[in-house]
Formats: sequence, structure tokens, C-alpha cells
Amino acid sequence: MNLIEFNKILSGPGQIKKEQLSGLYNIIEEYPYFQAAHFLHLNGLKNRHSFKYNDFLKKTAAYTTDRSVLFDYITSDDYDIHPAPADIIAPDTEKKPVKAPEDSPEIKSDSPEVTLNIGAPLKFKREETFSFREWLQLSKFEPIVRKSSKTDSSQIIVQKNDDKGFKRVTDMDLIDQFITKNPKISPSLLETYTDATMDSITENDSLMTETLAHVYVEQKKYEKAITAFTILSLKYPEKSSFFALQIEAIKKLQEK
Repeated sequence: MNLIEFNKILSGPGQIKKEQLSGLYNIIEEYPYFQAAHFLHLNGLKNRHSFKYNDFLKKTAAYTTDRSVLFDYITSDDYDIHPAPADIIAPDTEKKPVKAPEDSPEIKSDSPEVTLNIGAPLKFKREETFSFREWLQLSKFEPIVRKSSKTDSSQIIVQKNDDKGFKRVTDMDLIDQFITKNPKISPSLLETYTDATMDSITENDSLMTETLAHVYVEQKKYEKAITAFTILSLKYPEKSSFFALQIEAIKKLQEK
């Protein structure tokens, strides 16, 4: 993609074509901190209802120096007014089964993935800053695997200064000294840590939205998602049957 074509996309971001997305992606790969290219690529994915949008939203946030600017961009009126291409059906989970987002794997029409509209671009509203922050959180932490050293720890020598000069002390000597002293380790505060996210949401109903519930589904935090939809069914009793279907679909995912 040359500069002329990029400027053309920049002046009309709502008309990004599928082949232009590949060009923008190549620019991002070569210049990962080029925020304008990230934003345009993200816009193109959303307009085409691509299942890749949600993951790229996190990636764009990682390379954005000020995430508030990104949030303002994805919740602006200009970001939402562009219709999808004619061959893409906009999702409407309440009325009928939706067509899978563009480029998504084939799934059965009666599957829980379709019921929950998994993979469809998350649509944050301007007042949903909490939901946006939750989406940017890691869904899980991977353990750090450290390579074991080939060096025999008992042969590692350190030097300790005392009144008589330097004394050779091995790691095994240090371990023996530690055992002899029998030091007490105070319990860590992390042991009593609990995730108070849902408690905070329960206390403040304005934080609970359908977007947040779907954030938890996308992150595979199914228990939180069930709690979220349960709260929403109490908050909006007129949609309780819809939320019940969502909860049933989540439970099917848990059984897989």
C-alpha cells in the first residue's frame, strides 16, 4: 500500500475494502506503533463484522499510548454510522439466529456460539468505560517456565567478608544457615485476596451492561457471565427470557 492509497483510506475510513485490510495489516506489522494504521484497520474489521475485531482491539490498545483516545474513537458517532457490506447480515440475537461474523469458522446455527453471538465485534458505548477496562484484562495468566541451569548449585562459590578476610561459602552452606535460623514468613496479603469485581457491579447497577456480560463470555469467564446475565434479568425483567437463553447457552459451553 502506497501513501496515496493510505491517504484515500484516511479520508474515507467507512469505505475500507477487504483487500485494503490486508494492506493496512502489512503496515501494522512493519510499523507496530503507527496508531493511525491500527485505528483504520480496526475500523475496517468492525464495519465488516469480522470475528478478528475483538482480538485486534486488544492489540491496538497495547500499542496505543493513550487508551482514552482509543476508547473515544471506538465509541464516537462516526465509528458506528457506516453500514456493513451488502453481503454481511448485522447481528440480531433477539429476533433470529445470526449469521456468523465474516471470516469466522463454520458453526451450527443452533449452537451456543450462535446464541451468544461469540466472535461478533463488541460494541462499547461511551458510558461503558468499565466494560472496556474489563475487556483489556488478561483472561488468564500463563505460568512462566524457567529453564533449569546445568550448573551444579552446590559448586557455586560466593565470597563473604568477615573480620579475618574473605571466606568461601557455597550455596549449600547458605541453605544450612537458613534452616538453622528457622525464620518465620508472614502470610502474604495475596492469600486473602478475592476478586471484588462482581460485588462492585452489584452495588452500582449502572456498571452492568450486556456488553460487559458478553466481554466475560469472550474471555471464557463463564461464571461471571452467568452472574452478569442474572443481574441483567432482574434489572430488565422485560428481557428476562432473552437473558435466560443466554445463560442456558453459557452452561452448554461449560459442559464442552
